[in-house]
Amino acid sequence: MNKHIPSPCKHAARLMALLLILLAFGANVRAQVAIPGTRVQYTFPTKWHFLNSQKVDKNTTVYHYYYTDIILVSKGDTALPFLRIRVTKNYTGTLYDYVYDRYIAEPYQPLKDYTSGLGLPKTGGMGYIGAYTSLKDKRDYQFRMVYFKIQNTMVEFRLETTKATYPQMAKEFESILGSLAF
Repeated sequence: MNKHIPSPCKHAARLMALLLILLAFGANVRAQVAIPGTRVQYTFPTKWHFLNSQKVDKNTTVYHYYYTDIILVSKGDTALPFLRIRVTKNYTGTLYDYVYDRYIAEPYQPLKDYTSGLGLPKTGGMGYIGAYTSLKDKRDYQFRMVYFKIQNTMVEFRLETTKATYPQMAKEFESILGSLAF
């Protein structure tokens, strides 16, 4: 047997060692994820994990992801940043109709809006930086959100955290939105 050609067992052992090294440095690995019902993909660090999905009606599903690092706000209070992707299939209205309907359902204060740039397709999208106060927990929240329509599927992509922790999460949110590939 030739000493310069690794046996299948040696090759498998090297592959396994490489896999273990990658797992050990998992915090640096980024996950590529597809938005269900679309060809749109995005990337986020492995500190984000899928929580659940919620079927709203026959055409709408909401997917929730959460940030696994606990963020200390003050006096032992913590925040849990999250990503919510709302996918509505067979939508026949316009982008503006959808954005307005969603605003009526969940009002917020728009701090900035844009129609091109970060997290949007080249045509046909709207983005917001917004804020609101939760009536449940009396906390102020801030978010980055984009809306876009791919064929007959409308998508709301929202990254959110408390107003107090938004500055430390802003770059993370921008990185995720910047990774959207249409």
